[in-house]
Amino acid sequence: MTLPSKSTLFAAALVAVHSLSHVAAELHAEDPIITPAPTPTQALAARQVAGGSGTPILSTLTFPYTALPSQVYPFPVLRGPQFGYNQCGAANASATADCQTLVVNNASDFCLWGSPDPNGDIGNVEAKVVSYCTNPKWGGRPIPAGSIHGLQFMRTSAYIQIVGFIDNAALGLDPSDQGGELDPHGADLQGNPLGGVVYSLDTNFSPDGGTTPGQVHNWNLFVGSGVFCVKACFNSITSPDYCQNVYDLVGCEFNMPNALQNGTYLDCDGDVQTPVGTYVTNGQTLTWSMPDPLTTDPPYTPVIPASSQCTTFASQQLFANGAGVSLSFPRCDLQSSADGLLSCRGPPAPRALALPPPPPARAPTRLAAAVVRPQAPRPARARTLARRALARRAAAARSPRPVSPRAASLSFLAASSLALRCSSKCGVVFEHIAPRII
Repeated sequence: MTLPSKSTLFAAALVAVHSLSHVAAELHAEDPIITPAPTPTQALAARQVAGGSGTPILSTLTFPYTALPSQVYPFPVLRGPQFGYNQCGAANASATADCQTLVVNNASDFCLWGSPDPNGDIGNVEAKVVSYCTNPKWGGRPIPAGSIHGLQFMRTSAYIQIVGFIDNAALGLDPSDQGGELDPHGADLQGNPLGGVVYSLDTNFSPDGGTTPGQVHNWNLFVGSGVFCVKACFNSITSPDYCQNVYDLVGCEFNMPNALQNGTYLDCDGDVQTPVGTYVTNGQTLTWSMPDPLTTDPPYTPVIPASSQCTTFASQQLFANGAGVSLSFPRCDLQSSADGLLSCRGPPAPRALALPPPPPARAPTRLAAAVVRPQAPRPARARTLARRALARRAAAARSPRPVSPRAASLSFLAASSLALRCSSKCGVVFEHIAPRII
């Protein structure tokens, strides 16, 4: 008998060891772990973080006003669900309403975003602000009569816009709050407020010529520092973008240049503004991008668009819709004469002239400074410097020019003469005339 060689024995040993190792591995192998499929909420959260397709971007969602869901953003992901609700209406209007559907129609019928909490700060409540309205029909909290101390409504070929002076407390804000911007975007594209939607009866939005509100997809709004401004850009206008949301630290003065005056209430047609950040120097058109943080003023002064066909009315008329009164303002073109006085012309429509005592002096500033969004916090020192710079500009705007008693008397007489002349020619109503240099 022939014995196997040493090499043959060695190969056989290797085969045996290899076979035994496979048996041992099979004996000790654990059952495979199967990862469960993500729930719809988990999948939604993953898409939002990744910015993938399927994310419900607020500015792209469309809802007929008569078919709004209870909540536009009920999802419990990221910052959700939203704080309030979207099915509002007159039956829900109250001082504690949490309506997050905002309506902007005209000079006497509009809503603004405000704090749901007393003495709120926009930087802390921007995701859950609620609507405050001059008309209870829209289901928001009431803007108190007498809290708006000047207003200009502007109707242009690309947007409608309202700016005004308002008491911070009328919107639930702390009197010292410098304010901020609300818009349909935000870091997660779900808007501030979260789930907040905007509608208008303006014929550029309404699906039936002004009977039913239509949705506004592109808008922005500033409140704070005793000022508000809101702009609703027509859905048909995409370029240039008159409702940009990247200039949140320069407020109403740059985002919505205006001719707002303390104690004056105007409804006007107007030209469109130059897009924010665009300006002309030495014949050259330049673009300014807002730095972050903002430590210096922008390098240009915004140009105030021309207005025409202006109607002047009294502050009481802002809230007449609350009593179901239909408003009709006579048209009046305001003109500036060589001596600096304003005059107007238009079809005769005589109306009574009322000159009650002037209200307490207001701070004539157009500045509403935006604050830092929680999703992308800025360094504390940078935020402080930006706020101080904007506060200095606001304080400078508030500082009145010294007026001597004689100058004040002459100014009051001149203004009274203007009121009488304009009232008899155009039928406008002047609520009051405060003594000031004209």
